[in-house]
Amino acid sequence: MDLEFTTEELKFRDEVRAWIAANYTDDLKKRMELTKNGSLDEKNQKAWLKKLAEKGYRFVQMEMPDINGYVRGKIATLDKGLSASGTGMSTLAVSLRSGDMPVMTPWSCYENGFPKMTAVPDYDTVVEQPWKGDTAAVLCDYYLDDGSPCPMDARLMLKAAVAEYAKVGLEPRVAMEYEFYVFEADPELIRAGNLRALKPYGLGWDAYAIARVPSWEPLAKEFMTRMDQVGVDVEAFHTELGHGMLEYTFHHEGALKAADDAARAKLYFKQLCAERGLIPTYMTSPFAGTGDSNSGCHLNISHWKKGTNVCWDPKTRGVSGIGKHFIGGVLETMPAFNLIYRPWVNSYRRMDRLSWNPENASWGLDNHTTGIRVVHGSNPEKYTRFEHRAPGSDVNPYLTIASVLLGGLHGIREELDPGPYSEGDAMLDQRCARLPHSLAEATDAFRDSDLARRLMGQDFVNHLAAMKTEEWAEFQAWTKEKMVDFPGTGVTDWEYDRYLMWA
Repeated sequence: MDLEFTTEELKFRDEVRAWIAANYTDDLKKRMELTKNGSLDEKNQKAWLKKLAEKGYRFVQMEMPDINGYVRGKIATLDKGLSASGTGMSTLAVSLRSGDMPVMTPWSCYENGFPKMTAVPDYDTVVEQPWKGDTAAVLCDYYLDDGSPCPMDARLMLKAAVAEYAKVGLEPRVAMEYEFYVFEADPELIRAGNLRALKPYGLGWDAYAIARVPSWEPLAKEFMTRMDQVGVDVEAFHTELGHGMLEYTFHHEGALKAADDAARAKLYFKQLCAERGLIPTYMTSPFAGTGDSNSGCHLNISHWKKGTNVCWDPKTRGVSGIGKHFIGGVLETMPAFNLIYRPWVNSYRRMDRLSWNPENASWGLDNHTTGIRVVHGSNPEKYTRFEHRAPGSDVNPYLTIASVLLGGLHGIREELDPGPYSEGDAMLDQRCARLPHSLAEATDAFRDSDLARRLMGQDFVNHLAAMKTEEWAEFQAWTKEKMVDFPGTGVTDWEYDRYLMWA
């Protein structure tokens, strides 16, 4: 029996075929070194198997970050979980948008049969999980059948960016701050799809509160203890301004370690909350018009060379030349990369410089309205850093850090000048490029950027833009059907359904 297709389905099929013929050039693979994971050697594998088995570990939590930064995975036996040959994964693992909705692109579609790739363990990331007793964990990278890196793997993209910095003798270091909300889990409300009725965790909403009821201290201490056990340095945990709003901050680490720590912390905190009848959400704006804050993920970035912070110039007592060139590149790429910093429909509810979330590509000295805030701290030689204030808590940490580093390296190589600081309300500085204010606008800016294509690869740009185009189209169809005015209304049911438990 022949299959029948609608006009729209036939149009889409023809577009996919044309895209495959014209655009599937795999530029990113050409740029990345075609080498296996540096720690994939038989000796290392056997050493971990022996060590874990002797301690009574029987299972491995294989952790596989997807294109959204959501950590997927499998629970495998010790032998399988640490096998150098990895485990098979569908290419859909890097083609799923919110709510696990698959997106058909030339990378993974009916035209190519949804091919498999391999999730390969990175032995440098093996950790023990003492609170589980018998289960260790390892982060994985995606490789294709020919042994080359998957061009849609943001973790490998970050590895490649760090390697480029090493070529010029620099080590980028990153410290991240995550804000988020926690709700009480109610199975009946969840089954009914009434997520907006979930009750926030705790009765207060004040920031830096020590005496909220009930106390959040046991949750924080258990989380920080577990993170310490897996080598993740969570420096602090506190309340933020919002009902059920909390924040944790990390010590600065090498860029890849910082992203790994962020991805794992989100996963492990979700697992801890599940044990306690709680649900955390990294959706940036679960509330609107209530006075509750939106959730950000500020990146504090510095560059080091032989143990010295090279972002500080002791002669001028200010930002160094390298630091200024880095900022120049970050500012030039910020409009195109806004899609990465604000990846979902809900992300743009947070965009308001009056609430200290930037609306343009600006920089300033200790200015919370700018896109990049320069911080020198009490000891500038050590603490000088650049705080990127655009990203929300719903970002992919690997992709976000990679995009900032790639933009900054472009600035260093081209010796770009960021111009003078913005003073006061940065949005009034007419020199600064405006950032896209919706998912649709941001997607167009990303897709149309020749610089984004050069830095991140043709295939990756096409793939991510297709995913976001479909996300926006579905939301637009929903709002039209429900006759909802966005963003003039409060947070929609569609946003709750898609982001609250998933982000």
